[in-house]
Amino acid sequence: MRVTGTPGLVPAAGAGSPSGPLAAIPAGYKFGFLFVAGIGVYLLSDLVAQIVVFAVAVLAVLLTRVPVISLLRMTTGLLIIVGVVFVTTGLKTSWAAATTACLRLLTLCLFAYAISLTTRFSEMLALFEAALRPTRRLGLNPEQMSLALAMTVRFIPEIRNRYLEIREAQFARGLQNSPVAVIVPLIVRTLEAAQEISAAIDARCYDSEPPTDRRAVR
Repeated sequence: MRVTGTPGLVPAAGAGSPSGPLAAIPAGYKFGFLFVAGIGVYLLSDLVAQIVVFAVAVLAVLLTRVPVISLLRMTTGLLIIVGVVFVTTGLKTSWAAATTACLRLLTLCLFAYAISLTTRFSEMLALFEAALRPTRRLGLNPEQMSLALAMTVRFIPEIRNRYLEIREAQFARGLQNSPVAVIVPLIVRTLEAAQEISAAIDARCYDSEPPTDRRAVR
């Protein structure tokens, strides 16, 4: 079964209708590149080479054609984490090691952002389903697992977008110092979106059980 869209699930900024040169690349090649990059980045020990790869990752994100302001909002949390990692690693080991660790982390996250922003949900679903198809021999349901994986990848940035919207709204109301005023609406909106998605899946008659063996039925 193919799910081309689900009500209540708004893709990350720029991911609703991917554009740019990266959007034309098949999802399998992009995720394969991410897997290889995840290994290759940690095999690089030369600082100059790491900077070059990091520059390529930045270029990949810019090629998504997502507005720079949206990209900055998306990466704010990542930059804070990288800053903490840089300081703690630098104090415990060396600043050179801290620079290397942060470059690796930033490079992988930027590549992941670029791939997520330029890959449609239906493409992710088809890719994961094909990769998990051999698990059917173990009695598992590859369609169900691929749907869960694809929705997880797409839902994470969506939850963050909702969090930023709620935080800005509560800040305008003077409730910036109240975590409850942000967390409660976020949970409610997330559960509502999950319920809408569940209803959409049921309406499309999604089969959550592995197909039965016709020979066994006979």
